Amino acid sequence: MTTIASIGTGNMGTALIQGILTADAGITVRATTNSTASAQRLSSDLPTAAVTSVEDDADANRKAVSGADFVFLGVKPWMMAETLRDLADDLDPSSVLVSMAAGVAAADLAKLAPENPIVRIMPNTPSAIGHGVIALAPTAEVTAASVDTLKSLLSGAGLVVDLDESQIPAMTGISGSGVAYFFLLAEAMIAAGVKQGLSEDAARQMVVATADGAGRLLTEKPDPAAQRQAVSSKGGTTLAGLQQFLDSGIFDIAEAAAQAAADRSVEMERENSEVING
Repeated sequence: MTTIASIGTGNMGTALIQGILTADAGITVRATTNSTASAQRLSSDLPTAAVTSVEDDADANRKAVSGADFVFLGVKPWMMAETLRDLADDLDPSSVLVSMAAGVAAADLAKLAPENPIVRIMPNTPSAIGHGVIALAPTAEVTAASVDTLKSLLSGAGLVVDLDESQIPAMTGISGSGVAYFFLLAEAMIAAGVKQGLSEDAARQMVVATADGAGRLLTEKPDPAAQRQAVSSKGGTTLAGLQQFLDSGIFDIAEAAAQAAADRSVEMERENSEVING
């Protein structure tokens, strides 16, 4: 029986645990939140988990991590140092710490919990429906068996990709943050449809269904250039529309967006390192 403690279980932590429980219902989950209200909502989302809040029990986090095989850390980056220092006396040295905090390096986590093996993960929000992308970067201290178990657990939330920690900013730029780029394009297309005379409801339904269909086609044949070319007839409407994207520099825009998100990830690591190291 695998026991997971989820500390500071917010939206992303909830999504991951939901995916994990979908893949393996025989797991014990202890989840904590900061407030009573959030614990009540979490109990509804995770009916099989033992949910407590720090507001109701000041020792909730310490009790949750005691004897856990994996400790998922979902607290905000600037709260990581205080949280781990508070947990230090109750962490079992064999517990694998799984941090989903953006911008907190494994080396800094190791200073806060020097006896524990550490894994950094970077999930994205579709993990809530089992279609996420989860980057996984273990430190050398994590055993192969623990990595395999963690990958199996996370597989219920989506695609698990092995990365070196140095590659996490790049993943953040195209996948962690990338989900929002697709949402922004959908938002822009809905607005364009309304401007051309469609009702907002009709435009939204069409764009959402188009995004769903395009995603399904791309899953079946993961070659976006080939898929694009297959629907682009010479002299046709699709090519006319695509040319506007190309003329506007869509590849440059995508590269700049991914780089900006990656750069911010690196900046956050420096900022949080300064906080952790005083």
